[in-house]
Amino acid sequence: MNRQEYYRMRYRTLEPAWRDSLLIYRDLVAARVNAETALLDIGCGHADFLLDSYKQAGQAVGIDPDRAALHDNTSLAQVATGVADALPFADACFDVVVAAWVLEHLDDPARVFAEIRRVLKPGGGFIFLTPNAWNYNVWLIRLVPNGLHGFLVRLLYGRQETDTYPVRYRANSVATFARFLLSSGYQVEQLVFNGDPSYISFNNLLFWAACRIEKLLDLPPLRHTKVHLIGVYRTFWSL
Repeated sequence: MNRQEYYRMRYRTLEPAWRDSLLIYRDLVAARVNAETALLDIGCGHADFLLDSYKQAGQAVGIDPDRAALHDNTSLAQVATGVADALPFADACFDVVVAAWVLEHLDDPARVFAEIRRVLKPGGGFIFLTPNAWNYNVWLIRLVPNGLHGFLVRLLYGRQETDTYPVRYRANSVATFARFLLSSGYQVEQLVFNGDPSYISFNNLLFWAACRIEKLLDLPPLRHTKVHLIGVYRTFWSL
């Protein structure tokens, strides 16, 4: 168990109703997948946290620009090397498109969301998990040059540097979702703001401080600034 998971476990003992954002994301995906579902996972890398949904889906395909990560992916039978702004798939061929920890890296969100809209069937769902541009953790990350992110991720969180990519934060708020999604043929079905104190919990004192900040962010005027955004957007039946 790494340091971040340790403090998440401690936070669960303090707040039994709290759920990790990844669990919320998994459940939202699973609820929309069945034996007739064609699912596309953008930025799948080598992760296996959607394995149950992959197994449940009639077809599950992953795409990622990182060939090495795809080579290590043992969860998906169908993978493709490619980028989200030029998806190598036919129009209207997927029921669900998912993306975890992807939106924060986009250079051209409008083009990516248009491509996702293109490959989704009418009424199809786009489900994502991403950091919230209005959260204090993201403000701190923006102060650090991209070139140092890999080193700090390994030092502070114990994750591999190869799993770290440059961040842009060009599509990571309710306002940008309205700009890029609502204006281009999507409608919001569900949007969850979820907190997580583990990102600055490098010791017990900082964990205590982070827990107090989470209490503050529970206040109605600040709930939209929690660290994670988990969204479900659906395409209109016709544009």
